[in-house]
Amino acid sequence: MTMQTLIRTLALCLCATVLLGACAETTYRSFDASDDPAPLVERRVQFHLSRAYYRTAPGCAALQFSPADAAPKIRRAVTDAVERHLSTRLPRVMGTGATRRAAARLAVDLSHAGDLRVFARQTRCEAMVRIRLHNVSDDYFVVWSRRGVAISLEMARSRDGRLLWKARHRAGRADGGMPFDVLSLPFSLARAARLKGDKEAFESIADDAVRRMMRTLPDLRGVGRPGDEFRARAAP
Repeated sequence: MTMQTLIRTLALCLCATVLLGACAETTYRSFDASDDPAPLVERRVQFHLSRAYYRTAPGCAALQFSPADAAPKIRRAVTDAVERHLSTRLPRVMGTGATRRAAARLAVDLSHAGDLRVFARQTRCEAMVRIRLHNVSDDYFVVWSRRGVAISLEMARSRDGRLLWKARHRAGRADGGMPFDVLSLPFSLARAARLKGDKEAFESIADDAVRRMMRTLPDLRGVGRPGDEFRARAAP
């Protein structure tokens, strides 16, 4: 393959990525569905919602984040997005900072089942949502850049560890492209640099990812007293 052919192929791939990304649709699939790879033009959200979630309404959820060594800026963007969007589903949410402080005050280890029950009883927060950051991509190729995050959320009942809901999604942004001539080069450079230099890009991307996952979680606010039998309102 000649250099000219290679450049032309790369240009077509980059253009296809940008164009297809612009018209991609979000689909929602159960974790139990076939594990076939998502099509190129699909943003896939995987989720599972237990019947136990409908039978017993958690009035509160406390948040935990992992891994502990994640970049502070990324961790803050993800946890803030989860706390903000989960507050549109549950009557009360304890952020990761409040969860850590309460655990320290009670001298409990939240990785231990017995301590988790004590925490739930003392804080009156009967569910735990574990936030996992699986991957962060931050690619920059001068004329093209791409940034993204892969996140999963798991909600479990603290008294017995019963899984109530989980979701996983990867969100991202890409910009720039292979210039076809000298005149288009500055535009590709500028667009790629703009995304790379956007200090709020990961905040926006994390918000997109969490917002899509939250669409799979029914709204429990105003349904009834926590712990009552109920039929949750469907998420919009």
